[in-house]
Amino acid sequence: MIYNKQTILQQLQQVRVLPILVSDDVDQAIRCVSALAANGLPVVEITLRTPNALTVLSEVVKACPDVVVGAGTILTAAQLDAVRNAGAHFGISPGITPVLARAAGESGLPYFPGVGGASDLMLALEHGFNVVKLFPSDVVGGVKMAKALGGPFPDVRFCLTGGVTLDATPQLLQQDNVLCVGGSWMCPAGLIAANDWQAIGQLAAQASAAGRVNTAPSK
Repeated sequence: MIYNKQTILQQLQQVRVLPILVSDDVDQAIRCVSALAANGLPVVEITLRTPNALTVLSEVVKACPDVVVGAGTILTAAQLDAVRNAGAHFGISPGITPVLARAAGESGLPYFPGVGGASDLMLALEHGFNVVKLFPSDVVGGVKMAKALGGPFPDVRFCLTGGVTLDATPQLLQQDNVLCVGGSWMCPAGLIAANDWQAIGQLAAQASAAGRVNTAPSK
């Protein structure tokens, strides 16, 4: 499959929940991503928070060809180049800067910058990004912030991350400009360290089900 912005957004619209994986072990990351995908979550964000993250990202992309693999915690243009070269299908940042936004626009890699309010969002739109990460969601207002920003920015869609829980997921996804929610609760470090892929699969199945709850969007 060719992963462009449209196909990635279609995948996110379908699953509605984006697992965020922090791992420095290639084998464990592959096993974790495989368990997530087998239980309804075939899109994953691998963060650049560990020393071996780029190798983990590259190996997961090769080992899991049916999974859409994104790179998260991109802070610099150099990191953006590195994840693209490692085979990432898309990139995500916790914030936005003019330098990084310009580099992302020129890179051709589907990219979702992070915003915390209207000024960040205006900068994102100046560079052509109308799908953004709202972070940290629980601190900046979550669905209330998404709803408020929907007035002046009706064409923007949000991925809410930061403090999102399984129980909150169905309600957050009711807001019509929320594309998806993201979090690490379905792949916690303790279960990864214990190689408990069955438990991770169960958490993934619960998250997948929460993303499919049939609720009418609110405006």
